[in-house]
Amino acid sequence: MPLDRATPAQAEAPIHLTLAMPHDTALIEAAIQLGNRARATLGHMPFAGYHQAASKGTLLLACLGEEVVGYALYDLARRRVRLNHLCVHPQLRKRGIARMLVEWISERHADHLGISARCRHDYRLGEMWIKLGFTQVSERPGRSHEGHILVNWWRDHHHPNLFTRDAETVLVRAAIDINVLRDFVETSRADRTESLALVANHVVDRLELVRTAALDQEIDNMEGKLRGECTRQAQPFTSVRTNGKRVREVARYLVAEAQQKHSTYPTTDQDQLDLKHVAEAIAADLNVLVTRDADLARILGPAAEKLGLRVLRPVDVLLHLDELVRAHAYRPAALLDTSFAERLVGSGQEEDLAPLANKTEGERPRDFLKMSRDLAVAGQDRIGIYGPTGNLVATFATVHSNGVLRVPVLRVVNDPLADTLAHQLLFRLRQQARFVGAAIVRITDPYLQPHTRLAAVNDGFRNVDADLYAYALDVCGPAPDVEHRAVLAARRAGLPEPASLRSSMPAVAAAELERIWWPTKITDSELPTYLIPIKQVFSIDLLGVPTSLLPRNDALGLNREHVYYRSPRGPQIEAPARLLWYMSQGGGSSPYPAAVIACSQLDSVVSGTPDELHTRFRHLGVWDKKTIERAAHDGRAQALRFTNTEIFPHRVSRDHLRQLADLHGVRAIPPRGPLLIPAELFAAVYKEGRAQ
Repeated sequence: MPLDRATPAQAEAPIHLTLAMPHDTALIEAAIQLGNRARATLGHMPFAGYHQAASKGTLLLACLGEEVVGYALYDLARRRVRLNHLCVHPQLRKRGIARMLVEWISERHADHLGISARCRHDYRLGEMWIKLGFTQVSERPGRSHEGHILVNWWRDHHHPNLFTRDAETVLVRAAIDINVLRDFVETSRADRTESLALVANHVVDRLELVRTAALDQEIDNMEGKLRGECTRQAQPFTSVRTNGKRVREVARYLVAEAQQKHSTYPTTDQDQLDLKHVAEAIAADLNVLVTRDADLARILGPAAEKLGLRVLRPVDVLLHLDELVRAHAYRPAALLDTSFAERLVGSGQEEDLAPLANKTEGERPRDFLKMSRDLAVAGQDRIGIYGPTGNLVATFATVHSNGVLRVPVLRVVNDPLADTLAHQLLFRLRQQARFVGAAIVRITDPYLQPHTRLAAVNDGFRNVDADLYAYALDVCGPAPDVEHRAVLAARRAGLPEPASLRSSMPAVAAAELERIWWPTKITDSELPTYLIPIKQVFSIDLLGVPTSLLPRNDALGLNREHVYYRSPRGPQIEAPARLLWYMSQGGGSSPYPAAVIACSQLDSVVSGTPDELHTRFRHLGVWDKKTIERAAHDGRAQALRFTNTEIFPHRVSRDHLRQLADLHGVRAIPPRGPLLIPAELFAAVYKEGRAQ
């Protein structure tokens, strides 16, 4: 019975598939007639082609009862299925017949790489091919006089190929939207560098970029040369097929969530495409969707994250990868054993950075965020300092090159601890310069805040052009050696050479040079060194050694300046000087062995009554007033003000200290009070403590 005279019940009867055999003449003729009716979009196929396909077992028929209502004619060649015709009776379209035919071929020939098909773009059948699991892989002008564009479609069977990523190394599978894809293609697009980093050599093994049906749909909607360029660019990306029912369920959930804040969503065609992007990615069990569309992320991001999908900018994807590789660096670590914490600024945390923009100097928050993103794209760590409540109070980043530690961003929130934090971060920069082998620290932040700039100048940084620089010479030796290292560093960095140094320089001059060139130590100067004993119970809080389960006082721990009280009796100490801290054994439930643990710079010695000293320095020391009173003599005590304490990575044990002291004619080890030691012994102990 012809389909146009069938009853509704007959028209809704089950469809069954069958392979045409060479003797099925009537069925083959019916397929030919069906194909002729659709010749406008199928193109010409000689009748013999149908019979040849039947003889090869590659003419698949869809039948309603005895009537042919659809067919797929294909070839097998070089491990690929070439789909030449896919045809469905006009009155039975949208019943899933085309999908049945394609799915049957995929299952039957699953050992082949996939199914290819060609179709003119102006037929506007892209949506159909995409729903059938095909993706665009290329396009070219056809043979017609008009040169209509032919699109090559491909349904992949997901066999390993040259573009297949190693599942063991891939950390993130991420869908991309059309804006990111266009960044790969169009050289004139602003900020495209952020997206280009997604295909950098050091990322490709860890990041698998995926194309969803939504991306294919947006490519198909394009016109002109750009469509072809995007098609070629997306060709290597893994395509994913999703369950339509699941996509619709996810989309309904996303709309319901979005409408709680945006009641009319979705209102535009772009909203619909954005919704499709997110729903497809979630239905495909992907964990990331990459976009630079702030509205998409703002409206759909929170709901998507509840379903396991993070909507991230390209830079945040790079950070997310780094978080997975270096998870420990993104976990908060106590800063100097205080309630402040230090960790890398991770993905999706840009809003934390915005308050650090220097709007007073005319810097726009978006420009500061762009600078921060550029650093992340370049692979530079952005270090954040977080306060006791989890708020970001400071951030900095460094780049080491050619012996210079460049600091492109250094920001500190302007609050009561700003000066203390700024000085501490400057000291951290010097420590990092030593660690990476840089002899100069150069701050290039164009919007350095006034309080941070003042702290840097006070710390010995000098102006050059619009930047600030300071030496950070890791040398412990006589003045000629220090001068030589400084001259080499200046020449290498293109900076003015320092003035000549001489041996036997006065203590004040040597102390100032060791301060502004820290960690420099000039051993042939008149600067004295004292070995200072300290009980373990006090060194825990004052020096942070050994570490404690309880946090140190924030102001005490973050400060570079500290105070240690002593009796005015016994050997007299003169400032400036160096201090070597000898921690005695005992104190606490787990006493550590006695050892030299740190080195500091003594700035001044202040005498006074216990009440005066405690009132003046209680935020810098650990003794209470009663303890100071017990150490006082004739109502007077002393406060040693010291700065720039460096904890030795290798403690110099008591026995080893005795050996070194014997070599230099010093016998009073361990010291019972402050002990003046020769420069040669200081150098030996210092170098031993710094040894890794």
